[in-house]
Amino acid sequence: MDKLDKYIKDHRSEFDDQEPAIDLWSRIEADLPSPKDFTWIWKVAAVIFFCTSLYLSLDKFSQSSEENLVAQKETISDDFGDVESYYFQIISEKRDLIYEYDTGEAPIQVDFEQDLQKLDAMYQVLKEELKANPSKKVVDALILNLLVRIDVLNEKIEELEGDDDAPNRDEANKEEVEI
Repeated sequence: MDKLDKYIKDHRSEFDDQEPAIDLWSRIEADLPSPKDFTWIWKVAAVIFFCTSLYLSLDKFSQSSEENLVAQKETISDDFGDVESYYFQIISEKRDLIYEYDTGEAPIQVDFEQDLQKLDAMYQVLKEELKANPSKKVVDALILNLLVRIDVLNEKIEELEGDDDAPNRDEANKEEVEI
């Protein structure tokens, strides 16, 4: 041990005889720098983190929604395109069949063409709706429109076939009467 340590040990009681002043610690605390309150920084950081997370989540959700909508539009368009071309082919064949019955006596197409024009106008409105808001209901309405067109054409074909069979039926009835 060195001399200072030995002196302190030997004279310890002499050092302990004085008490510090009562306000000593108050003065020491006043001289110390005050601790800074950083809780507001943590609050701001938490709010920024929350807002950023919310924005990224909503952005991700909207992107996936847009991608799903685009995929849904493509799927509906592809599926409907096949169905549409099939029904248009049938409609075209039935129209050709009706025009084959044209004998020149009366314009055959006048009576059913108006119905087909109305259906076509409705069809165009539905097509625009499909572009704006692709949904199963709109596709079903478009298909129903095509089916109604086919029904109108079928009725006209049956009417024309009935007219063609009428002279044959009259001849058959005459033959039955003559027997």
